[in-house]
Amino acid sequence: MEEFYTVNQAAIVLKVHSLTIRRYIKEGKLKAYRAAGNIRIAVPDLKAFTQSFVPKTKSIKETPISTEANFSLNDPIFRLRGRGLGISRLQQKG
Repeated sequence: MEEFYTVNQAAIVLKVHSLTIRRYIKEGKLKAYRAAGNIRIAVPDLKAFTQSFVPKTKSIKETPISTEANFSLNDPIFRLRGRGLGISRLQQKG
């Protein structure tokens, strides 16, 4: 008899979220069966999926790194008032 995984079990095996497994099934990337209202994935189908699947990689734009400071103590963020320690208190202590 063939062994089946639930969506949650397959997600644990692949180390992804269960919604990702459901998306793979909906897109037709992963073969699944519906039995008594539940989705089941055969172990051989899951193994075949892992061998043939190549995940997408996100392209990261490289931004030039500036060596000069991008902020100063005159920035508006440092003039915000609120509870706790502010720049004015730091300057008074120093």
